[in-house]
Amino acid sequence: MRKVIILLSLFFVKQLYGQDVEFSQYYANPLYLNPAFTGIEEYTRISLNYRTLLPTSFGDYNTYSASIDKYYDGLNGGVGFQIMNDRQAQGAVNDLGFNLLYSYHGNIRKRWSIATGFRIGYNIKSINGSDLVYPDMIDPVGGVSPTGIESGLSQKSMYFDFSFGMVTWYDNYYIGLAIDHLTKPKISLGSDDPGPIGRKYTLHGGMEIPFYNTLERVHMTVSPNLIFQMQGSSSRLNLGLYLNRNYLTTGVWLKTNTQINLTGCVLMFGFIADYFTFAYSYDIPFNTGGINNLNSGGHEVTFLYKIMYKRKRKKIRAIKCPKI
Repeated sequence: MRKVIILLSLFFVKQLYGQDVEFSQYYANPLYLNPAFTGIEEYTRISLNYRTLLPTSFGDYNTYSASIDKYYDGLNGGVGFQIMNDRQAQGAVNDLGFNLLYSYHGNIRKRWSIATGFRIGYNIKSINGSDLVYPDMIDPVGGVSPTGIESGLSQKSMYFDFSFGMVTWYDNYYIGLAIDHLTKPKISLGSDDPGPIGRKYTLHGGMEIPFYNTLERVHMTVSPNLIFQMQGSSSRLNLGLYLNRNYLTTGVWLKTNTQINLTGCVLMFGFIADYFTFAYSYDIPFNTGGINNLNSGGHEVTFLYKIMYKRKRKKIRAIKCPKI
């Protein structure tokens, strides 16, 4: 098992520079999906997100995210802060990011609103190879040697990053666009030749369909959604559907590539109260066995707390996008 983990660690060290972390609860971490969502609600939001991949390997790949955002009348928009830490192979590869966000909100028409946002980030990406085993450390007779040419590998790369996003909505319809890594920052870890991080393009949209009871009151809503993401040579198209009733919400996402080949699905459940939201989801990768290999997916948990306070009514209409 140790050798397998080491090989996986080396693989991820070489290949994950160009790909960003993907959260399955897209709208439960809105500042990560699109900076235009900053301050989109009438209350202050504090969001905590945790995601772990491959739980059968003792939690080798974990991602933590925490954010806070608030709308300010004097700025005609929202301000937010987010910190995220992505740990791979028990910390052999670590990516720590700090982000400041601002989003301007406005109305195009009475029932048509728009928000544009920016994210400025400072990232610290590092490699710690002190616990890894390399080929030159393996002796067929004496076993594993504690030292080798690469055994002391420990490198760090720090860089600024910029993102832009916009969201527009009309009644029960919404659509957004986000572009991450606008300046294509260059990093160098384990190589003298710095490589750029490719831009990531995200297009997302959906609608909310209300269902009424005999008293003509909304008692349930269904929300179909679509998210398309492209970064470098990698692209994916995800189709989702949410069902909301009272304080409960459930959802399912189908993950495909651009050839519409099914690569996985996400099952999620959430409880949305007046002051907090709790959500859990499970990500099932079909390319590793599908339903027959449920233990090779990923768990994700979100807790969102809302700080309510008296204030004037916002000048823009609330967006009716999913909560998780």
